[in-house]
Amino acid sequence: MGQIRIAVYDPDSAYTERFCQYMNAAAGQEYAFLPVCDKDQLNHLISARETEGVLVSDALREEYPLFIGDIHVGYLTEEPMEEAGEIFRYQSRREILEVLGKLLENEDTSVKLLVFAGASAGCGCSTAAASCAQKLSREDKRVLYINMSSLGDTGAIFQRGNPKDFQYLLKELETGGDLDAAMAAVLNRDTGGVYYYDNLSAPLSLMNITRARMEVFLKRLIDSGEFRYIIIDSSFSVNHGLLEACRMADRVVFVSDGVYTSNQRLHKIWSLFQMMGNGLCSKSILLYNKFHEKYGRLYENPELPVAGTIGVLSPAGPSQMAEQMTDCEALGEVLR
Repeated sequence: MGQIRIAVYDPDSAYTERFCQYMNAAAGQEYAFLPVCDKDQLNHLISARETEGVLVSDALREEYPLFIGDIHVGYLTEEPMEEAGEIFRYQSRREILEVLGKLLENEDTSVKLLVFAGASAGCGCSTAAASCAQKLSREDKRVLYINMSSLGDTGAIFQRGNPKDFQYLLKELETGGDLDAAMAAVLNRDTGGVYYYDNLSAPLSLMNITRARMEVFLKRLIDSGEFRYIIIDSSFSVNHGLLEACRMADRVVFVSDGVYTSNQRLHKIWSLFQMMGNGLCSKSILLYNKFHEKYGRLYENPELPVAGTIGVLSPAGPSQMAEQMTDCEALGEVLR
């Protein structure tokens, strides 16, 4: 078995170098400690999954949670407080490795909720969301894709749908029916292993979803722990239910093709997020689709971080596009 790669980042670069030299000094160790010079380099290692663990200083605790995807994160602390993830930096090598070993044994059982919001029709939102779901499924993650698009086009990407769809589930929720039974009846599983809720029978009725109903539905899904990731594709639909999903999400991903209509719509949604508060802006990122690059331009908003560029390539159907994008590095940044 190869060495377990641990990236180490601290604003004090001299300390970081000394720490890694100290930890790597013993021959035959199962770990390889890599000093990282800046956060961009660290984020690239995480996005590309080129490290199994990350150690950062306490000062970066708010920026890096205990788990990034399935990468373990530890905090090099000045004074041990015995909180989750903390590793007292002034210990012997043996003591540090013992704590690190226990940290790496921990399993991330949290449920991640990701919302993909398209800036306009045909900008690649559904393709990006489906690609993300397929990428996770290939990594043996149990993932649920929910089609909240007013186009109701999941069937073009995933196969093996059943007659009951998302609208049936919402009706059961509205009338006080058995929600667990309805969720089971509506559930589909694609041949590639992605579970999904389709939205075919009356997609435009999504406009009637209330925030309260969406909260009940998503909370039930999250609390069940049945799925490791829940991915919502809203395409270009914005409604009360979607806003509640964004509020509960771990990350909101805007997808834009850079054309004027997309930029204008994205600006309106961003303004709405700013007005609503609740941390919506701080957890939002942008995926830019280079397919329309020669017609448009990048949405210029310095407050909105750019996760990267996707390529929805033509000619190809949605499933082929999703296949092409599965290994896209930008999707790794989305999952970080």
